[in-house]
Amino acid sequence: MSESLRNYTRGIYMLDAVVQRVPAEQWDAPSCCEGWTARETAGHAAWLIRNVGSLAADAGPTAEQPEAEVLGNDPAAAFRTIAAETLRALDQEGALQQIAQTPFGEMPLDNFLGVVWVDPMIHAWDIADAVGIAHGIDDASAQQAFDQLSPVLDNLRGPGMFADEVEAAGDDPVARLIAFTGRSSVRA
Repeated sequence: MSESLRNYTRGIYMLDAVVQRVPAEQWDAPSCCEGWTARETAGHAAWLIRNVGSLAADAGPTAEQPEAEVLGNDPAAAFRTIAAETLRALDQEGALQQIAQTPFGEMPLDNFLGVVWVDPMIHAWDIADAVGIAHGIDDASAQQAFDQLSPVLDNLRGPGMFADEVEAAGDDPVARLIAFTGRSSVRA
C-alpha cells in the first residue's frame, strides 16, 4: 500500500467514524461551510470519494448532483457503501497507476490521493462541529496535513476551495490546521 493510499484510507475512516455517529435529527444542522448543512457537507465529501473510486475503476468522473441528495435518506448507510466501494476500487491491481484528469491536471491516481487525503479529514471536523460530536482527528494526522498544506494552501484559497486563514481556537495541531484551512466553529 502506498503512503498516499494509507493516508487517504485513514481520512475516509475518520470521516466515516463521524458520519456514523451523527444523530438523525442533526443532519440539517448548519456547518461552517458557508450555506451547507452537515448533510450537504457529507454529501460533498461522499461525492468526491465516489469520484476517486470511479477514477480508480477507470470509469471517468461521476455525474455531479446536489450535495443534499448524494447520501439520500440514510446518510450513514449510503456513506459507508460509497467508502467501501471506493476502497475496493483503489485496492485493485493497477488502480493507483491510473492516469486521472484531476483539478490539478493529469496525474497518476496515487499522486492525486497524496494531495486530497486531507479532504475527508477536514470534512470530518466540519460535520462533527456542526452536530456537536467529537471529530476524532489525532494530532499526528493534523500536523502531517498542516505540514503538507502549508507550502501550497495559498494557491488553493478561493470560492469553492479553502477560505482565508482565521485565528486558531487553540494551540494544538487540530486547532491550527482547522484555522489554517479557514474554518471557524459554528458552536463558538
